[in-house]
Amino acid sequence: MLPFLVPDLGSGDEKVRKSDVKKFLTPGYSTSGHVELYTISVERGMSWEEATKIWAELTGPDDGFYLSLQIRNNKKTAILVKEVNPKKKLFLVYRPNTGKQLKLEIYADLKKKYKKVVSDDALVHWLDQYNSSADTCTHAYWRGNCKKASLGLVCEIGLRCRTYYVLCGSVLSVWTKVEGVLASVSGTNVKMQIVRLRTEDGQRIVGLIIPANCVSPLVNLLSTSDQSQQQVWDWFVK
Repeated sequence: MLPFLVPDLGSGDEKVRKSDVKKFLTPGYSTSGHVELYTISVERGMSWEEATKIWAELTGPDDGFYLSLQIRNNKKTAILVKEVNPKKKLFLVYRPNTGKQLKLEIYADLKKKYKKVVSDDALVHWLDQYNSSADTCTHAYWRGNCKKASLGLVCEIGLRCRTYYVLCGSVLSVWTKVEGVLASVSGTNVKMQIVRLRTEDGQRIVGLIIPANCVSPLVNLLSTSDQSQQQVWDWFVK
C-alpha cells in the first residue's frame, strides 16, 4: 500500500493547532524509538470581521459582497470577491466556511450565479454559514441532511473546523500494524495519505493521516506494543 501526498496544511490562511499528542515506543527500539499520534485542529474559514477588513480596502467597481441567486434549504450563499486580473476579469473568492479559494473565478461565471449586494444584506447569510460550518457539513447545511452523518459517520465536507490525526516518528517500524488497522476498519481500498503541516507556533510535522474511525483501534494496538517494549527495556537496563 503506497502512500500519496496531500496538500500542505498551514501553508495558506489556515490556522493549524496541536490539541493533543500520544507517544508510543516502537518494536526493536529503546526508549528513543517511538511514534507520535498528533491530534491537529485546522480552521480555514473567514469571520465577518476578517471579511469586512478586506472589503474596506477594495476599490474595483465589481469588488464586494455577493449573494447566490439560487436558494437552497431556505439559505443563500454569501461570498466576497476581489478582482486580481482586470484584463482577464479574474476574481479571487472568499467564503465564510472555507476562506480564500485557490481557484480564480471569471466574472461572467460569477454573474450567472450571484448578485452584488451591500454588506448589510450579506451579513446574516455570512454569519449563518460561518457559525454552522464549525460542526455542520455542506450536505446537512444545504440539503437539511447528510447520508454519511445519518449512518453515524463523520462528514467533513465544507467544514470550517476540521480535525486530523497524524502519525509521525518511526512510522516504518509500525507500518504493517497501521496497514492492518486501516484495512480492517476502512476496507481494502483505503489509501495511505502523507501530510506536511506547520502549526501556529512554527512546528513542522510530516506524517501519515489516520482516519478518525481508525484512531481508537490503532491506539489500542500501539499501546499494547508500547507496554511490551517498555517491559523489555526495563528488563534490559536492570
